[in-house]
Amino acid sequence: MTNKEKFLTLVSKEETKTVARAKDRLAKKSYRKLSNLIAFEILEQLDELNWSQKKLAEKMNVSPQQVNKWVKGNENFTIVTLAHLGEVLGIEIIQVPNRNEVKIKATVELPHATFEYKMPESIKRISPTITRRRIV
Repeated sequence: MTNKEKFLTLVSKEETKTVARAKDRLAKKSYRKLSNLIAFEILEQLDELNWSQKKLAEKMNVSPQQVNKWVKGNENFTIVTLAHLGEVLGIEIIQVPNRNEVKIKATVELPHATFEYKMPESIKRISPTITRRRIV
């Protein structure tokens, strides 16, 4: 059997979904970032409360494996889960700004007064001596 024949027996004839999986990972990148931020908040609060993941699982009525997924940042949270987590941990995980509270200023005001720098009289300006040479 030649090397080419050996290689062809190893290579699968089925189409791979590598490109589709890579595109899917890129599409979920922003969601993973948010999930990691939430996981970090959960871990910090667990440390403050001196709770274990197992204790959080008991309070939330979920399995310890589920809590482990949360703290790894691999979970796509539902709003219900996030609200319940916030209640149990005593923190606000989701903050939605009120439209009336959000104010955007389109202009930036600069100070009206300008300040001039004055050289102290005790410092004398040093001027270099300039000599001219005549080029012939």
